[in-house]
Amino acid sequence: MFTCPKCGASAKTRTSVMLSNEVRRSYHQCNNLSCGSAFTTLDAVEHFLNNVTPVAAHTVPTDIFPRSNYGENQLALSL
Repeated sequence: MFTCPKCGASAKTRTSVMLSNEVRRSYHQCNNLSCGSAFTTLDAVEHFLNNVTPVAAHTVPTDIFPRSNYGENQLALSL
């Protein structure tokens, strides 16, 4: 959640778009009906705190996740 820069009320994130692997633009709308401002913010990776190189051969085994994480009970979305 973000706060409105005009009135200080909470603002709802309506949608967001990835501009690159490290930058996201988010679109917000103020929850204060008297204000109603709409604005964008940029979220970016500033720097990494550690220097880790992922190992492609290592994967997380799926059997360690609870059954609820498998996505078997999802509702079908007909378009």
